[in-house]
Amino acid sequence: MRAFDRIASHIPLFRDELLAMPDQVKLQAQDIHFKSDEPIAVCGREGVFFLKARGVTRALAPGLPTVGAGKLQELFMYICGRSVFSHEEEIRQGYVQVDSLCRAGICGTAVLEGGRVKGFRDITSVVFRIPRDMPGCGDRLFLSGVDFTKGALIAGEPGSGKTTLLRDIARSLSMGRFGQGKRVAVLDSRGELGAFSLGPCADVLRNCPKGPGFEMALRSLSPEIILCDELAPGDTEAVESAARAGVGLIATVHSGSDPRSRPLCRDLLNTGAFQTLVALRGREYPCEPAFIEGPGERSMFRESCAV
Repeated sequence: MRAFDRIASHIPLFRDELLAMPDQVKLQAQDIHFKSDEPIAVCGREGVFFLKARGVTRALAPGLPTVGAGKLQELFMYICGRSVFSHEEEIRQGYVQVDSLCRAGICGTAVLEGGRVKGFRDITSVVFRIPRDMPGCGDRLFLSGVDFTKGALIAGEPGSGKTTLLRDIARSLSMGRFGQGKRVAVLDSRGELGAFSLGPCADVLRNCPKGPGFEMALRSLSPEIILCDELAPGDTEAVESAARAGVGLIATVHSGSDPRSRPLCRDLLNTGAFQTLVALRGREYPCEPAFIEGPGERSMFRESCAV
């Protein structure tokens, strides 16, 4: 079952209409948006499509199917398995893990406790992300001579393919596609990296915060390389600790076209954990590098890098 259809199967509202959408829309879709009293939107590389009674349309016109606040709350309860408490920690971070492949982002009114998000009420949006598996999308980096054992930081905007690329790198290292296979530990704090097979030598720690995850991996898994997704300002200390432990670290971080203009990226690069910086082109060219910056040099990529 393709990823879009599997995600749609978790959406009781308009499931049949979503499954009946044209294949050309499904194949490029990146997420499905449900917003209170608004048309259902399917967003992807080719822009936004709105669901209608039969098929899709690009025109935001009167009469399109919408989801009322009550139905949206019902959808939220459904993806929580009728138990909000069992997803409490995820909800604090703004999402619900529906299954190993499906993650839904949520919006609403944040409930605060001691300055920390405790949960959400009055859910106003539910966004289902469509994960992709693109075997071979990381080949260009290996063929360009990137030494992942010395660390690599992959930077890009949301939707630019960071997670998909990281997943493929883990698989190639684990399977030994470009040399001897490596023992790889994958810190999958949000349940996205391990949604597809990563090969025989990749061990996945799911739903574990990065700080404790680094320590668990180093003590228990004997990795040569650790991979993790979406580094945040609070992860810098854990990154420095992993670098001092003598393992390669491959990670992603959100940034615009110039990663070094973001303080977080500069701080991460200054830890010494990353010999290589990979900047991605953007959401219109998922997984494709704009440039690769290694020790003392930068390789630019202007043309399509699809592999």
